[in-house]
Parts: sequence; C-alpha cells; structure tokens
Amino acid sequence: MSARILVADGVATSRIRLKVRLTSACYDVTTTGTAEDLLRMARETRPALVILGRGLDDPHPIQLCHRFSQDPDFANIPVLMMTDPASRVDALRAGATAVLDANVSELMLLARVRGLLRDADRAEDPGFAMAEAQASFESARPLIALIADNPARAIAWRRLLAQNLSYRFQTMDTEEALGSAADRGVDLYLIAADIQNHGDGLRLLSELRSRPGSKNAGFIIATSSERQDMESIALDLGAGEILPLDLNPPGRVEVAALALQAQLARKKRADSRRAEARRNMMLAMTDPLTGLYNRRFALPRLAEIAEAAAGARSSFALLALDLDRFKAVNDNHGHAAGDAVLRHVAQCLTHHVGPDGLTARMGGEEFLIALPHHDQAQAFRCAEAIRQHIAASPVTLPGANGGMTITATLSIGVAVAEGAAWHLPPEDLADIIQERADRALLTAKSMGRNKVMLAQAERAA
Repeated sequence: MSARILVADGVATSRIRLKVRLTSACYDVTTTGTAEDLLRMARETRPALVILGRGLDDPHPIQLCHRFSQDPDFANIPVLMMTDPASRVDALRAGATAVLDANVSELMLLARVRGLLRDADRAEDPGFAMAEAQASFESARPLIALIADNPARAIAWRRLLAQNLSYRFQTMDTEEALGSAADRGVDLYLIAADIQNHGDGLRLLSELRSRPGSKNAGFIIATSSERQDMESIALDLGAGEILPLDLNPPGRVEVAALALQAQLARKKRADSRRAEARRNMMLAMTDPLTGLYNRRFALPRLAEIAEAAAGARSSFALLALDLDRFKAVNDNHGHAAGDAVLRHVAQCLTHHVGPDGLTARMGGEEFLIALPHHDQAQAFRCAEAIRQHIAASPVTLPGANGGMTITATLSIGVAVAEGAAWHLPPEDLADIIQERADRALLTAKSMGRNKVMLAQAERAA
C-alpha cells in the first residue's frame, strides 16, 4: 500500500503540480487549499506526511506549521514545508521536520519525501524499535562528530556551532569516525560529502549506518553549491538533513543549529522507543517476581535447543524442579515469605546454570532448566549441586516475619536427550524430554522429597 500524503497549498496550480509529481512516484496524494480542511483531513485520514505550501494566508503557513506541530494528535506526522530560503529558519523554528525551496527539483523532492517516510516507517517498525540503542544523552551533553573536507573547515564548524549550541563537538578524520562506532559515544555525525575524494563522505555515511555502534546516530551531510547533485543521494543513504559546506554566510549557522537540534531530538525519541520496546519485550518473556524466563518464552526456546542439539548430534538435559511443601510456606508465613523463597531459589538457579543454559519459572513453585551439551552425569551433578545449595541456604523472611529464617528444599527430575531421539521433530523431542523429566520429578516427590531422580536410571541423590 502506497503512503498517504496530504498536500496543503492555497494556490491551485501549486497543488496540482505537487500532486502530479508525487502521484507519478506512486504515492496516494490528497490535496486541500485551506488550513481548516488540512486539520480536519489530517485527523480523519492520518497521512504519513503533510506538505505545506506557500499559498495559505489565514493563518500564515508558518503559523499553521507551528499549530500543527504542537497538536498532540499530529505528534507522529512529519511536516515538509515548501517555502523560500529566507523563511527556512522560521519554518524550522515552527516545527517543520524538513524545509525545501518551493522550486526544488523533482529528484530532490522525491528523495526528501522518501527519507521522511522511511524515518516514520522505522519509528513504527518493531524491528527498528528493538534494535540496540546507543547511550542516552539525558544527563550528558550530546557529542557531535565533525568530519570536514579539511582541518580548517572542521575548526570553523566547531567554532560557529559552539557559539549557538551547548553540545560537545569533536573534529575527526574518516578513520577516527569509523573507530568511534565501537565506542557508541557519538550522537550525531556532520560529514562533508567530499572529504578527500569525490563522494567519500557518502561512503563514510553508508559505512557508519551499517555498524551496530553508530547506525542509530543522527547524520547530516554538508555539500557545496557545486555538488548539489549529491544531496538526493545522501538523503537516500540515510542522511537526515543537508547543510551547506560553508556555514559563514549570514543565517547559515542558525539553520545548521536548528538542524542539529532537530536531528538530536529525533534520535532521542528513537532511543526512547527502542528502550520502551526492550522493556515490553522483557515483560513478555520474563517472570516479574523472579526475573527468570516465563513459560511463554521457555517452551519455544526448549524446542530450539532440541533442534540445535539434533543438528549437532549433541545431547542436552532437562531439569524439572519443584519446591517441596511450598503451600505450607504461604499458609504459615504469608505470601511475602513465599515470594522471598521464590526469589532466593531463582538466584541460586541462575548462579549454577549460567548464561549458556535456559532457566525459567513455569508457574507457581515450578521451575525448568535446559542444559545444552550436557550428558546424564553432568546434568546429575548440576542438579545435585542446586539441591544441596538450596537445602543449605536459609531464607530470611521479610515484613512481619523479618529476621526469621526458613529452609526450603527442592525435588528435581532429570532427563537427557541423546542420539536415539534425533529423528523426532524438535517440538516432539522437547515434549518427550519434558514429560520424562516431570515423571522423574514425581518419583522424587514420592520417595520423600529433597531428591534428584534420573528419568532412566531412577537413582536418588
């Protein structure tokens, strides 16, 4: 489905021209000639992009842009303003996401539209949201890397920008910029399109956007008036803004400062979305009381472990664990005491299993551990170490029971998948091993609790 674009311009010929240019690129374009219709249609149709032209008189396009950008209903809709160069600063101050000259070429117009829509799509994409975020600059000043075509230009950029912004600026060459990706410390890169050779700034942009440590930074490309042919390419490569190479002429540094602020604000919002997505993902995968994986995550992951073991012709072990007489803990000491016991057990399991295994709370007082590459003897030793640790570690109770300690014990059933089962589908193999471990657990319970039982050998600790 093509993106929906809403064009607002009081001049009919301008609206028609924009609609023709955008429709030829297969966008779904709707037009209006009044501010009232713009606001109404934006609420009704939720366009992916709004383009504001110059022909609106009541209110003025700058005022309308400010009104639109401040409305919470339109918070996620970018605004592209088509105006004259003299109004660019006012448009950016009013909240325009991007500004283009009304007489811009079709190539540049479409490149800018693609970039704005790409950024909006990535903001809604869960894959983008769950990507690893760089360090937030909530408490530290953002770091801007300046990669110019010569040292004098980089120094001039830093001097001019530092007069307008309280950020940290660091001049870098290409090698230092690539090295900075490993530190994840740069929030925004300002890069000359031609550093030493033709187009090498764009190649640096592409490389930085492909590296995990820098791909989530902001990017601005600086071009000379003779190299405007590179602007549309830079936008398609992922630059968020284009600036002139020379920031000395009047008004240019103010535009540059606003552009940097806008790109950093965009990065901050993206970082926040990624952090929220990670929090939501962890809530979906983990048990909030113990911090262990939950049943919803553990069962599919167990099938993956079974599939990997079958492919490698390697064994894996499954431990089914259950706290003994846990109901009595809740009945005699309260649920806060029961929660303390569960957290204590979870910490012990995590300590013994480590990052290579899978540890999950399956519900209530039931736990599961999967141990890749473990044979029966290794799995038994791990289970016995866990059992002894729990039995030898009194739990200090909270609240009204504060200061009192109780001792918990575990019963554990152990099952191991080895060569004879590799022909089974992974889900079936995981189910069979889990069933065998559960049966061994029941045997441990029936034989007096606080025991480890092997599913095949039926041997107690």
